[in-house]
Amino acid sequence: MSDLPLAVKQLGSAALRVRGPVAMTRFLRSDVLAGKGVPHGDGRPVLLLPPAAAGDWLMPVMLGWLRRIHYTAYSSQIALHVDCSDRTMSRILPRLEEVAEANDRKVTLVGHSRGGLLSRALMTARPDLVERVVTLASPIHEPFAVTNLTLAKAADLARSRLQRDPARLTMGCLTQACACTYGRFFRKELAPGMPPLIALFTRHDEVVRWQACLEDGARNIEIRGTHLGLLASRNVYTTVAHALTGEYDEPGITWQGKAPSLAELARAI
Repeated sequence: MSDLPLAVKQLGSAALRVRGPVAMTRFLRSDVLAGKGVPHGDGRPVLLLPPAAAGDWLMPVMLGWLRRIHYTAYSSQIALHVDCSDRTMSRILPRLEEVAEANDRKVTLVGHSRGGLLSRALMTARPDLVERVVTLASPIHEPFAVTNLTLAKAADLARSRLQRDPARLTMGCLTQACACTYGRFFRKELAPGMPPLIALFTRHDEVVRWQACLEDGARNIEIRGTHLGLLASRNVYTTVAHALTGEYDEPGITWQGKAPSLAELARAI
């Protein structure tokens, strides 16, 4: 593997653990990753936002792929996505403004998991700067619908940060009623005139309750794969490539195979 690009090597052991060596090898050698057989862009800007407990170091493969298919792709400058969402949003807004100004056009946001939650809040806060949002396995409808282990770890990290700013606890931090700027914009409805939201979800999600990824007013698209394996999945990259062209801008839902029953749709973890 010594001849592989550095960005591919940096995908790291996390993807290997969830994809397996055979599936990972197929992905790294695929035409999709090489930028073949998928629609290309026209240089418009895309800003990538990483999941919780990760940073830009998890996204270099997708970043390089976006550039290969002719998008001007940017990292978020998040080293570790564990801070209070409100503080994180206040740091990312200038980054969004910077990217929009540098390209003199609106920016598409692509966020994985918690990065998608942040993308949704940024979209409603500054719709004038956002062209569209694509979320990957993000519980945008019910942000705390994650496994107990994930929620417990996230709460531990958040509490350690909030100890430095205890006043935030009185604002409803760690609840869906959070009264901070981020919370208000995250809960804002997808009204007509807002940028399109394309929400990708998988029924094999091992971290997030997949039903929580479905959002009214969005285009909800089922993809194949696991939560942690989405950044190394050919069908995810293909779907993202089509979403970036505006093909999925209209609200609705697209299933892979048979649609679930109403009981399955409502079922909790």
